[in-house]
Amino acid sequence: MNDDITEANSKALMLVILLIALIQMPQVAVMPAIERISTEIFPDRSLQHIQTLMALISLTSIAAGIAGAIIIRHGLASKKFVTILGVGCLASVGIFAFFLNTMLWHIGLLNILIGAGMGFCIPNHQSILFDNFDEENRQLLSGLNSTFLCAGGVLMSTVGGLLITRIWFGGYLMTLIAIPVAIVSIMFIPRDKKVQTSDAGNRTKLPQKVFFYAFLIFLFAVMFGVGGMNISTHIANAEIGDAAIAGTANAMPMLGGIFMGLLFVKVSTKLGDNLLPLAFVFLFIGFSVLNLFHTSLIMTFIAMFMLGLGLTMFMPRCLFNISNITNPSNSSTATMLVLSIAPGSGGFLSPIIMTNLTVALGGDSTRFRYQFTAFICLLIAALIYIYLRRTSSTAKSK
Repeated sequence: MNDDITEANSKALMLVILLIALIQMPQVAVMPAIERISTEIFPDRSLQHIQTLMALISLTSIAAGIAGAIIIRHGLASKKFVTILGVGCLASVGIFAFFLNTMLWHIGLLNILIGAGMGFCIPNHQSILFDNFDEENRQLLSGLNSTFLCAGGVLMSTVGGLLITRIWFGGYLMTLIAIPVAIVSIMFIPRDKKVQTSDAGNRTKLPQKVFFYAFLIFLFAVMFGVGGMNISTHIANAEIGDAAIAGTANAMPMLGGIFMGLLFVKVSTKLGDNLLPLAFVFLFIGFSVLNLFHTSLIMTFIAMFMLGLGLTMFMPRCLFNISNITNPSNSSTATMLVLSIAPGSGGFLSPIIMTNLTVALGGDSTRFRYQFTAFICLLIAALIYIYLRRTSSTAKSK
C-alpha cells in the first residue's frame, strides 16, 4: 500500500479498480453479432469487411491510449480524469445504441466509442494500480484484476449473446453497466498530481524490457483475437448453435480467466516467466481442439476455456513484471504502450493478417484458420522459451 493513502482508502481503491476491470471487455459483448450482421443485417458485406469494422475497436483504443498518455504527460489532465473519461465513453455506447442502429456507419461509430473508452480507461486504470500499491499488493491485484475482468467478460458475452438473438445491437447495450462504475470511480479514485512540463527533465526513461513485453503482447493479441473473431462463424458452419451459443462460447475464455486469475499468485510465484511460453502452448491446444472437434459443442467450450487460461497466465505476468521496472513518472506511458498500442494494434491486425492469410492458403474454412494459428502459437512458445533460457544463462554467467 502506498503511504500517501490510508488503509480504508486503499481498500476502497482496490474495490474500484476491480469494478473498473468488470467493464474492460465490452468487445466480447458485440463479437457474437458478427455472423448475424454479415448474413442478416448487411448481407451485401463480406465477413472480412464486418470483422475489420469490428476491429475499429482495437484501432481506436490505440489512438485514445496515446492521446491519454500525451494529455497526462503534459499536465493537461490527471490519470483519474482520463480514466473516468474512458468509463464515460463506454457508458455512452449503450445510450447511443438505442438511437443509432440502422446504418453501417452507426456500427463504426459505436465501435469507435468502445475503443476510445478502452484506450482512455484501461492503461490509466492499471497505472493507478501501479502507483498506489506495493509489490505484494500489485501481484495480488494483478491476479484479482484478471479475475474480475474475465467475470465481466462472462457477463457481457453471455448476456450480450442472448440480447443479440432478440435485437442485433443488444451487445452494445451491455455497456450501460459502466454508468454506476463511473459514479464510484469519481468518488474513490484518489487525485494524482498533474505532471508539469517543467518536470519533464526529471522523468526516467522507459526501460528497454517494456518494449520486449509490448512486442510479446502484440503477438499474443494477434493470435488470441482469432478465437473470438471467428467463433460465431465457426459455430454456424458446424451447425451447433446460434448467436446465443456463440456468446456463451465467447464467455468460456473468461471463465478460464477467472479460474487462472484466482490461482495466479501461486502459479506466478512458482513458474515465473515460464508462464509466457506456457500461455502460447495453451493457445495451441485450444485452437487445435476447435479444429479437431468442430462438431462438438462441449469440446468447443473446453477449447475456448483453454484460450482463457492462456490469456490469464500471460497478461498478468507481463503487467506484474512491468510494474517492477516502472515508477509513477513513466508508468502511464508504459501502460499505454502495453495495454493500448500493443494489444490494440494486435487486435486490429488479427483479422487483417490471419483471416486474409488463411483464406489465401486454405479458403474460408475456420477449421483451417484455427489449426494454422495453433501451429504459429506453438512456434512462438518455443522461441520465447529458448530466449528465456538464453537470457537466464547469460545472467547466471555474469
